Amino acid sequence: MSLGLVLGTGGQLGYAWTIAALTTWEQETGRDAREADVLIGTSAGSVIAAALASGVPVADMLAQLLDPPPAPSRPKGAPQSTARRGLPPMPRVGPGSLRLLGEIARSPRRFPPLAFGAALLPTGRGDTTGLHRWATKWAHEQWPEAPQVRIVAMDYDSGARVPFGRTGAPPASMAEAATASCAVPGWFSPVRIGGQRYVDGGVCSATSADLLLDPDLPRVDEALVLVPLARSGESPDVWSNPVGATDGWLRGLIGGRSAREIARVRAAGITVTEHAPDAEDRAVTGWNVMDPRKQAEVAQVALRTTAARWERERTGER
Repeated sequence: MSLGLVLGTGGQLGYAWTIAALTTWEQETGRDAREADVLIGTSAGSVIAAALASGVPVADMLAQLLDPPPAPSRPKGAPQSTARRGLPPMPRVGPGSLRLLGEIARSPRRFPPLAFGAALLPTGRGDTTGLHRWATKWAHEQWPEAPQVRIVAMDYDSGARVPFGRTGAPPASMAEAATASCAVPGWFSPVRIGGQRYVDGGVCSATSADLLLDPDLPRVDEALVLVPLARSGESPDVWSNPVGATDGWLRGLIGGRSAREIARVRAAGITVTEHAPDAEDRAVTGWNVMDPRKQAEVAQVALRTTAARWERERTGER
């Protein structure tokens, strides 16, 4: 049966969770994620999609998570990079996209809720060179004929969702597209491709699962959708765990759009398996999904929780 993989946004810790989920999915099903017919990636998921399309095994990505190379030493007296602590550099002053704010003011219903915040946030000062280096490490420059790959970013001035790799999309390498897809507004500088500014595709949708229905893509029989910024299960009680409850509420809001997209895909006759972090995953992740210091821990926990999830899927338990 033909397969589509939809890998959603999730920051550095969502990346770790997704790699672990793919690892245990491969072990449970005996399938190889690289053999998917369609790959749709957003933000952190875009790097994984590009890597799989370039022939990189999930096992290689997991190995680097669990045993990362040492960070380069910093000169004596130099300030510690905020990125190493999962914090952004101080952004510039003023809204990041006045043009997008104007578009939203004229037609607010055309845009997803996160678009307003993304436009209002100041332009990030985070250097995207590191993002590009990260993407280039795994991804080929050229788009493969098979599998079909779509990497989702947002045009920062029009608010349009742009699936790079699609017929008619702006020319870009897979690494350039993945860098744009990962450029979180307010954190990283927008990425320029063909004279346009692009930011994280997660502003439009955490997954863009509805792209599976795009006539520009081959029809698939089944799809695996991983949504690391959503949640499975209930969120904590606000009185006993206000931070966890707020995180759960936000994840529910983010996951709601993906759920509607998945419902459309199912209505079209495609069998969909979806998963998002459970309570144990979310507890170890915490509120800051950009903290690189916790990647190995998140992956180790997710190897256990996702293995249990696929076992329940196989046996029909819930």
